[in-house]
Amino acid sequence: MDWLEEKIEQFRRYLKKKSLAMSLVCYLCIGMLGVGTLYWITRNVCQAWLEVFSTRHQTIPMIYHTWGGWSGWSRQNVSGKEKWILELVNFLYVYCLYIYTLICFCLVGKIFLDKKVKPALTAIAQGLNYINMGDYSHEISWHSEDEVGKLCEEMEQMRKNMLNQRKDQWRQQEQQRKINAAFAHDIRTPLTVIRGYTEFLQKYVPTGRVTEEILLEKLNTMHQQEERLFRFSTTMTTIQNIEKWELCSKWYQVSEVMGELGAVIQGLRQSTEKEICLHTQIPEQKLLLDKNLITEVFENLLSNALRFARNCVQIEITLQGRSFMLYIKDDGPGFSKKALRSGMDAYFSEEENSMEHFGIGLSICRMLCENHGGNLTLQNSVQQGAISAATLIVGIQNDK
Repeated sequence: MDWLEEKIEQFRRYLKKKSLAMSLVCYLCIGMLGVGTLYWITRNVCQAWLEVFSTRHQTIPMIYHTWGGWSGWSRQNVSGKEKWILELVNFLYVYCLYIYTLICFCLVGKIFLDKKVKPALTAIAQGLNYINMGDYSHEISWHSEDEVGKLCEEMEQMRKNMLNQRKDQWRQQEQQRKINAAFAHDIRTPLTVIRGYTEFLQKYVPTGRVTEEILLEKLNTMHQQEERLFRFSTTMTTIQNIEKWELCSKWYQVSEVMGELGAVIQGLRQSTEKEICLHTQIPEQKLLLDKNLITEVFENLLSNALRFARNCVQIEITLQGRSFMLYIKDDGPGFSKKALRSGMDAYFSEEENSMEHFGIGLSICRMLCENHGGNLTLQNSVQQGAISAATLIVGIQNDK
């Protein structure tokens, strides 16, 4: 029995790897084999009964096959119950093949639907019901290599994509909420200053108690706060544009990408005396990427590193599988614990009322990396300085 169960299980696994058409053919072959066996048994049993009747009543059975009906032997010597049995045996002798074939088709169709189609359709229907209710956590699972199994795999991939999109949407909403909160917090100070000075001038200028020097001082302070508000507004617009950035990936040779990044380095060298060192050993090949996006990330990270570096910034560019990685290390004081935790949040600043927010640049880089399928991480060097590591997922086409 163990051997038989093992063979049956092997046959089931074999059918799971075959297409629906091939599985149906296998089911039909097994069914027709059963039909042939039953037909042979039935014919022999009927023949034995006919011989019994022939011997008992000393008559000769006359069985012939026609599409219009059937006829048996002479019924002059047969009556009552024996006549009914004889007609049944005669009928089965002629038409059992058609009956068994019809039953076989019905049973094979039902087994085929129950084993190969219905479970997968049920899994898909349940998964779609959960999706319609807004629940993307239930897996659409049906392990088979036929067409229905591939359909389930496609539906499962669609569910995962929808779940990831929903997570991205939640993350963006949360990020937007934080940005709005930070923006509201940061504009409170300049608005308070402007309001206070406005009330001061309204109260004392009409009485002549404000000298021209004090008036110009207050107006200059108000102008600075207005500029600060303008910068906040510009930053908000920039962040919203970055969130709407649409990828425009094309195939580029590694040398083209390195040339573009090298041009960024040369441009920044013109405005600083700090040393910039580039290290890369990526073999020449074609990469599918958004060159403008990578350049934007690289320029923001390098500018931020130059801002805090003392003497030198080191850059290492690597390709690990499909991960295009940018490591930018400076020899400055490194990230504080607060910066490591919240440095990529928009409007982050080490100082409470600082006019500058280096979190803006890092926040933009993080969003761009995520748009390219990667991420941005911050860490401190064991020796000295801060390290910004940007990862972007690219396509690879080796030259042959």
